[in-house]
Amino acid sequence: MVAPLALCTKEEQRAVIRFLWSEGVPGAEIHQRLSTQYRDSALPCRSVYDWIEKFTSGRTNVMHEEGAGCVSTPTDEKIQQAREMVRANRRVAIDEVACSVQISHGSAYQIIHDKLGFHKVCARWVPRELTAEHKRKRVEICQHLLDRYKNEGEEFLSRIVTGDETWVYHYEPESTQKCITRSSIFYGQRCAGSGA
Repeated sequence: MVAPLALCTKEEQRAVIRFLWSEGVPGAEIHQRLSTQYRDSALPCRSVYDWIEKFTSGRTNVMHEEGAGCVSTPTDEKIQQAREMVRANRRVAIDEVACSVQISHGSAYQIIHDKLGFHKVCARWVPRELTAEHKRKRVEICQHLLDRYKNEGEEFLSRIVTGDETWVYHYEPESTQKCITRSSIFYGQRCAGSGA
């Protein structure tokens, strides 16, 4: 029974090429077997023969060497495909995007992080830019502060405390309360036992 693999990496396919080449399997058959197993994600025939040539020359490493090949820039189509994958599943892994879009892990990371502006928060990709709701809320808060300054004057400014901004995406007050309750019980027993 043949079970095609949905996800794959180029390194995985190169390892298969090396293994089959070491058993004496011809290049055409190696490519045919890769195409059967990996379907659309299979390396092209030319790449199979290139890697067989490298292994014949004594190479044993299946990893891509830094600086080898051409530098590629992601196309608009690949960026759009990556955007759709992340929006459909915020927990998608970079390797899944890379394999599906048929680009390297580094290119997938560059598209997701640098081009699309997403970063991981709690194992989910979230947009870095503010939403329209966040922007509207900030304008409301600023307007409220200006109104208070007009009404209260300089005294209002002396009561303002500033600090770094932190956005909390997931907040569970119940678990925080349980933690506080456990701490007070622990310290209460400790103090009661020490005679305080």
